[in-house]
Amino acid sequence: MNEIANNLLPFKPHPLVPGGHLQTIVGYYLPGANHVRSTKRHHIHCGDGDQLVVCENRPNRKAPFKKIIVFMHGLGGDANSPYMLRLAHLFQNRGWTVFRMNHRGCGDGHGLAKSTYHSGKSDDVSRVLLKIADLHPGIPMLAVGLSLSGNALLKLLGQATEAIPPTLRGAIAVTPPIELSRCADALGKPQNRIYDRRFVRMLKTDMAERQRKFPDFPDLRFPRGCTLRHFDEICTAPLHGFTSAEDYYTQCSAKQFLAAIKTPTVLLASQDDPFIPPETFTRLPENDIVTYHITRHGGHMGFVSASKTPLGNHRWMDYAILAYSEGMLRNR
Repeated sequence: MNEIANNLLPFKPHPLVPGGHLQTIVGYYLPGANHVRSTKRHHIHCGDGDQLVVCENRPNRKAPFKKIIVFMHGLGGDANSPYMLRLAHLFQNRGWTVFRMNHRGCGDGHGLAKSTYHSGKSDDVSRVLLKIADLHPGIPMLAVGLSLSGNALLKLLGQATEAIPPTLRGAIAVTPPIELSRCADALGKPQNRIYDRRFVRMLKTDMAERQRKFPDFPDLRFPRGCTLRHFDEICTAPLHGFTSAEDYYTQCSAKQFLAAIKTPTVLLASQDDPFIPPETFTRLPENDIVTYHITRHGGHMGFVSASKTPLGNHRWMDYAILAYSEGMLRNR
């Protein structure tokens, strides 16, 4: 993996997009090719009456061998989020079968799940990977967790309390909040309240819709000026069996599981991510099979580069994900 990292073009931020905040915002809204063809939807039963929906897109051209990549979205996103469609377009056109996961109640799974999702739902990640392995037996697979899903994916790989299909050959976690309490505190700071309010607004809307759909869903009341930490204290923790938000953060933060990962893995992040303080990525556990690729700049899933990448655009994150993915399977 180090060979792949050494051959990557280093990330240099675009001069018109300086700083983590602008990288995050421009990176999200910057237009890009995102057309995907022939979407097939798979309903996955979760064993508790809930279902989640995974979207499959077959490759647009033949490749030397079959390969699968699974993308998992961040908080408030779904399988049709701009970055999910953009990455699906990129990989579909390079001969990959692409799967885009919707967490419970998200996207095409809206109204099909009473339970909610959170940063530690590694059981759902396992469920999705096993289902895909059943659909395509023997085909090598990679998993890419973005933001929240990156933490859940790393937790799955390191905790190993849930099943991992043998065809999973590698994983990439992009800007994962691997210390959840530290990240919740960062979002609560005045300079980050714009993000915090946006997340909480989306989450509260989601809770209201679940209350309308499921009459026995708890009647949750949120304080004025509710932060993500407040939301996790009132909603996430009690609904998922944690004693408090801090208990949820402690049990589900993936940093503690990194040393135990046995699947080739890349953790891609930046030191100026508004959501994730830079000290999160200090003193990372040693693990020869995990590559820590931490850039100085890039924001949260931004990585808008100064010069064009070999993909012909300024999307360095997409370029890095593709390079690592192809490298992981090159010597399969």
